[in-house]
Amino acid sequence: MALEHYKMLDCTFPEVKEYLKTNQTIILPYALSEQHGAHLPLDVDIRNAEFISMGLAKRLNCLVAPTLNYTFSGGMLPGTINVKPNTFSNLVGEIIESLHLQGFRNFIIVPGHGGSESLLHLKESLRILKWLNPALSDAMILLTQIWDFSPTWFKLFDEQDYHAAKAETSLLLHWSPEVVRMDKMTLDEPEVAERLRQDPDSYQLRESFTELPQEVVQTSQRKDVKIGVMGYPEQASAELGKQIEEECLKLGGDAILKAIADADEARKTGKRIIHDNGGHLKIRSV
Repeated sequence: MALEHYKMLDCTFPEVKEYLKTNQTIILPYALSEQHGAHLPLDVDIRNAEFISMGLAKRLNCLVAPTLNYTFSGGMLPGTINVKPNTFSNLVGEIIESLHLQGFRNFIIVPGHGGSESLLHLKESLRILKWLNPALSDAMILLTQIWDFSPTWFKLFDEQDYHAAKAETSLLLHWSPEVVRMDKMTLDEPEVAERLRQDPDSYQLRESFTELPQEVVQTSQRKDVKIGVMGYPEQASAELGKQIEEECLKLGGDAILKAIADADEARKTGKRIIHDNGGHLKIRSV
């Protein structure tokens, strides 16, 4: 039977208590306020996380926790709010520990922001959290990048379309066309715009005093990046956004439902998949 409320914030505490008797799954969306050019609002990533999370909640018939609206971008244009990856990762871990104490066991983390620094730090931080807190051994934590389940979105990455461009603009045209300002759409100077398509991280300026790989570099945003759009927003359409959403919800929903079933079975049988250590002498790669 479908839930009356999918947002946990819309529930009363007795309703959450009753929910936990039959379902221990919860979705945790996160994102941040970040520049998305002159044609999209600062909350694009937040909308990405919330719209996909609500769609998944209806497929999984589960609750969605309040969206965490702070993480790390690295961009420095006005309106972008950066939180250090370790601060953000620790907060996500404490949220999971709090929910786990209540009885939740399946945690589906849905990032609306694709920054590699946040994603890599968060995944390793959560691995260590489970390592140091054995009580979480029965918790399944999935860091579910929504673009992983959309062949269309992934193909756009291959076509050098990334931030605030064709995919994200299309999703906003589908979800919230009233906030899209296509008449104000602009790009950086052609040479800069092309560099950002070839290498999205090229908005960063990395400097050091020496050539030694042991030195920690100083990072800032290159001064020639005035807009920061990485791709082809002029090619966006609401139809493409709808297609991406449908792929994310169908393929992502199928994968998560199977993962939850597998985790439930593993908890009953006690069986676990044993992983290889993934390479020796990792210290030499730092």
